[in-house]
Amino acid sequence: MPGYNPHSKKIISVSDINAWLYCSRKVYLQKICGLHSPPNRAMLIGRLKHNILEAVSKKEEALVSQIDSSFENLDIVFLYEDFIKKISERIFIENAAQIEKFLVDKEDILKKGMRDFSEDIKLRVSSIKQAISKGFSKDTLWKNLDFIYLSEVRLESENLGLKGRADRVLINRKDNSVMPFELKSREDRIFLSDELQLTAYAMLLEEKYSMRIPKGFVEVGNNRQEIDISEDKKQQVLKIAEEIRNLDESLIPPMQSNFNKCKSCEFREECMKL
Repeated sequence: MPGYNPHSKKIISVSDINAWLYCSRKVYLQKICGLHSPPNRAMLIGRLKHNILEAVSKKEEALVSQIDSSFENLDIVFLYEDFIKKISERIFIENAAQIEKFLVDKEDILKKGMRDFSEDIKLRVSSIKQAISKGFSKDTLWKNLDFIYLSEVRLESENLGLKGRADRVLINRKDNSVMPFELKSREDRIFLSDELQLTAYAMLLEEKYSMRIPKGFVEVGNNRQEIDISEDKKQQVLKIAEEIRNLDESLIPPMQSNFNKCKSCEFREECMKL
């Protein structure tokens, strides 16, 4: 059979692993009972931000090819900011009906997006200026950056049975290394689910680039923490993915022990009926 892979697995989203650790019963209701969260304002805002960053990543090489030795740091910052604004305007036009329906403030999204992306811009400016100092410019600049920062990187592996989008990936050409970043907008501590989500992206990147990735970073608020990509964490990722993959009607996960999570759950009534 053309294209048939006897070793392929049902693909599990990395976000499903995160959701399983938060509440496995909710994942069961979605995967087995077919319940879906109705579209809401928060979901739309999240999707808009993802789409903007993904478009930035796809078109960034063309942007960098405009930069030469006459550009100061602030010139590059302004170039990126204008670039992001134009992409955001296009994304907003494409989603105008949904934005109007959920009364989303486009200016607020753009303002917060600029703030969240400010650190990424600083990282990119530093890498670009280093390459310019070595004599590279415009068309030769991108290929000679020591550090490339990619946003919203889509990854998928039939072998691992996993897929997802990494928030940020650092490509270090100096030492031929790759490092994933998991970015969280909340301000509190880092959880095991964050570490396993990062680990899953590291596993996907290891397969993509055929290299060992020993560490990554989780950023929560102003806190950046280095996380070891251990074999134990990898096994936990694969174990949870397999549990989700093998869900059926007879395997109902136990009730959530932290009932604070249940208060705002849209599936609370259905959950109580199981």
